[in-house]
Formats: sequence, C-alpha cells, structure tokens
Amino acid sequence: MSNKKDLLIIYFFIVIEVMILINSHEVIDSVKSSSVMFITKVFPSLFPTMVVGNILTKQGFYKVIPNFIKKIFHKLFNFNDVMTGVFITAMITGSPSNAIYIDELLEKKLLNEKEAELLLCTTHFVNPLFVIGGVGIYVFNSVKIGVLLLLTLWISNFIKVFINRKKFISSYTHKKEYKHYNIINDVTDSIKSSVNSSLLIFGIIIMFSLLVSLIGFVFNLSNTVQTVVGGLLEMTGGIMKLSNLPLNFIVKFILSYYFLNFGGLCIQMQTFGMIKNKKIRYLKYLIFRLI
Repeated sequence: MSNKKDLLIIYFFIVIEVMILINSHEVIDSVKSSSVMFITKVFPSLFPTMVVGNILTKQGFYKVIPNFIKKIFHKLFNFNDVMTGVFITAMITGSPSNAIYIDELLEKKLLNEKEAELLLCTTHFVNPLFVIGGVGIYVFNSVKIGVLLLLTLWISNFIKVFINRKKFISSYTHKKEYKHYNIINDVTDSIKSSVNSSLLIFGIIIMFSLLVSLIGFVFNLSNTVQTVVGGLLEMTGGIMKLSNLPLNFIVKFILSYYFLNFGGLCIQMQTFGMIKNKKIRYLKYLIFRLI
C-alpha cells in the first residue's frame, strides 16, 4: 500500500515538473509576485515578532506574567503557567511561530506530546500586524475592520480552548524549572532560528503560489474561484487577491475570516515543518482549522 502511495506522489511531482516546463513564463511571473509579496507583506510583520517571541520563550516568559492573569487562564482553560505563556505569546506573534515555541518547550520537557498537540490546535493565531495592516488596510481600507477580524479570530480560539479545557492538565503550576542560557546567546540563537524559519516559510509560499497559478492556468478558473482555491492553499496570496474581486463587504469579510482561520495548507505545512519527529496528529489539527 505504501509503495502505491509513494508512486502516486512521484507521479504527481513529475506532472508538476512537466507543467512548470510547459508554462515557464507563468511560473517565473508567479515566483516573482510571491517573492515580492513575501518581502513586502509577510517578512516585515513575521520576522521581528518571531525573534522577540523566541527570546521570550527561551527566557521563560511565563515567569513574568502577572499571577491574576495566570489564575484567569487556569480557571477558564485549565492552563498551567507554561501553557498560559505559550498562548499569550502565540496571540502576539501568530502562526507558524507558535509551533516553534511549542517545539522548544517539548525539547525542554515542559510540555508532553499530548499537551503540545492540544496547544498546537488551539494557538493557531494570525500575526496581528498582518491582520490589521495587511488585511484590514489593504483589503478593506479600514483599520477598524482589521481589528474586528483580529478580535473574531481571537474569540474563535478562546471558544475552542474553553470547550477542550478538560483535556488539559489540572495542575496549576508547572513541575519542571525552565533552564535557559544567557540573554546574548538567546538573542543570537533566536535570530538564527527565525532566519532559518523565514527561509523555510519563503520557500513554501513560493511553491504553493506556483501550484495555485498552475491550477488556475490549466483549468482556466475564474478570478473568484482561483482566489478561493488560492486562499485554501496559500492564505496570504488568496487574501491579497480579495481586494480586486467585485464582492460585497459581508462575503469578503467571511472569506477573509475563513482563510485566516484555516491558515491555508501552506501555513499548515510550515507549522508541521517546525515540529519534526514529534507525535502530533495532523488530522486533529486539520479539524480544528475547519471549525
């Protein structure tokens, strides 16, 4: 069975390679446009917050969270201190940065794989700078709409984690002490890690944008259908194209929310690329992205 699956994957990529060679002009244009989009829209909001989030995680950010906030998160979601730190940091930095923090805490044995899986499912946030600036201003020409989208996404995650609160551990405090290196090492390691992660994200965005372009060209899809397909495969490009579609506000808002909440297969691949060799089930993560 596995041999058949392997063969299908090989044939799929052979077809992709042939399509790339046949449509070389479209491929070059797609790579150029996705590169510009990454450099101007994704990287400026992703990299700084990723670096700071890494530093906070390495330094044990959960230690400085006020006790009343920890108590609220414990009461509502059954979180311990470490989980509260991950959740708050993910709200600020977004995905796939949350996977980096979860992987770091797994390595430090401050989370087990069951806890990590649940956190990964419930901390899929989108970078606030991108939601407010990239979506609110670029798509809707309104900061208020961007803030409304951001609040909607946050509330959705609050509801998901509240519903699943009984699956988290019941202890209030963590059992292990977080050990970290000095701040200089943590800063340099965070920058290196963020650069590598950004390059991985860049490559995945290019490949998915390329796939979207080939699908649209081969099947001659309309702009609306291609935007929806693009949003499900590569969130950023799909959302950027929404601004050019003749759709009413409600439809654009719903599509924007769904693209952001689903994250696109592109971000999902980025997320799982950050947590290699861990027993995290993709199907469970996908279900959380669909609701």
